Amino acid sequence: MLLLLACAPKPAAPGPTAAAPAITVEKPEAAPIVAPTPGLNDRFLDPEAELQPWIERFEAESREVVARQADVLAQLALQPGEVVADIGAGTGLYTAAFSAAVGDDGAVYAVDISPVFLEHLRVTAADEGWDNVQVVEGSADAVNLQEDSIDVAFICDTYHHFEQPAETLASLQLALKPGGRLYLLDFERIEGVSRDFIMGHVRAGKETFAAEVEAAGFTPDGQLDAGLTENYLLRFLAP
Repeated sequence: MLLLLACAPKPAAPGPTAAAPAITVEKPEAAPIVAPTPGLNDRFLDPEAELQPWIERFEAESREVVARQADVLAQLALQPGEVVADIGAGTGLYTAAFSAAVGDDGAVYAVDISPVFLEHLRVTAADEGWDNVQVVEGSADAVNLQEDSIDVAFICDTYHHFEQPAETLASLQLALKPGGRLYLLDFERIEGVSRDFIMGHVRAGKETFAAEVEAAGFTPDGQLDAGLTENYLLRFLAP
């Protein structure tokens, strides 16, 4: 599989804001390959899954990516007219914000693998008038976007759900225009610090994930300060 999880509905997106200086992330000499948990995404692929419990979970204010959304958006500094891919769009929190940020001249691809999330995104886009949003069904090894079609890719609490990260990253690199920006937001996984849920659910830590993205051909461009403590936000540039 690929994508999923993400965030919630339609907060107002701030105008472009200068990003804070990037923080260096040390790369391990050899990033171990940690296989994703088999069946990790089965519950999302169930076409009969109940939507409301996921909305309540993903959009809860106690979730850091919800509480700090404005800070994350400020670091992304999206510009009107840009084309953004929300990889693992989930219930649509960042999709809505991206739609407002890029405006009528821009576009947003809301990508997910969950049939229930995809249908929810289509209905919400129509109901809310997100005319610049296109919902895209991702697959186990690809984001299913056209080559050189996006300026920005955003992966929110979803990368650890990639069952075939190398293949998925390769498809994402093709979709990004040269020099395009990839933002990776995921959980800090630190022994003795992170919650038991994170230690059991997330297959590897920040340094390993960063090394995997770099191995896929992306250039690391630092860690961004969005006021996150349980999560981190990394920026990479496409070749």
